[in-house]
Amino acid sequence: MKRAASLILIAALAASTPALAEKTAPASKVLPFLDRYLKVPAAERARVKLSYALKRDGKPASNLKVVMVEKNGARTPLPVNADGYFDSLPTLSQLDGDPTLVLDVPSDAKMGSMMNFGAQLKPAAEYDARELAATVNEANTMIGKAAGPMAFMAPKMTGVAFPKADGGVAIFADGHIASLPQAEGTPYFRPADHQGAVRVKLTKTPTKVGFYDGKK
Repeated sequence: MKRAASLILIAALAASTPALAEKTAPASKVLPFLDRYLKVPAAERARVKLSYALKRDGKPASNLKVVMVEKNGARTPLPVNADGYFDSLPTLSQLDGDPTLVLDVPSDAKMGSMMNFGAQLKPAAEYDARELAATVNEANTMIGKAAGPMAFMAPKMTGVAFPKADGGVAIFADGHIASLPQAEGTPYFRPADHQGAVRVKLTKTPTKVGFYDGKK
């Protein structure tokens, strides 16, 4: 069964960057697709979020010190948390200046970056099914706009996934319910499979909310 896309999204549009052989690297190489994402109007990506993690020797680069250096010499810290994810990211104007990232690691350290595409929805035990459907639609619209001519290669989100929720049901207006399917133990809601659903109720509050890109 296909893995829930909320965990890690790696596709032609969002491939991991090559290993960083030096202590510095162009921000565009470490943070691919970020500039395209930021060029989509904020109102059209309000339900989705993009995050990046750094890895060292295949493991999360926890609490790594990273500084962004712009062409004009301006330096901005980009803290990395205990899970290896950036706490903040460059703005579009900063990226337009082709900044460089300086990583506090030996020059021969094997580094890589990973992109995670998720939903802005906060973890909860129950959701409005229409809001979940709107989140999926907005994600696909945003990806298509950001990908431009390469949209045909971009991943298509079909649902919303709820890691660690154990299980859940879709509740319909007439009162009947349907169990949510699961992918590798993660329940997910696909609007196309539950047309007419008004609520989604989970067994447990998920650790986060992400996207599912499976066809069933």
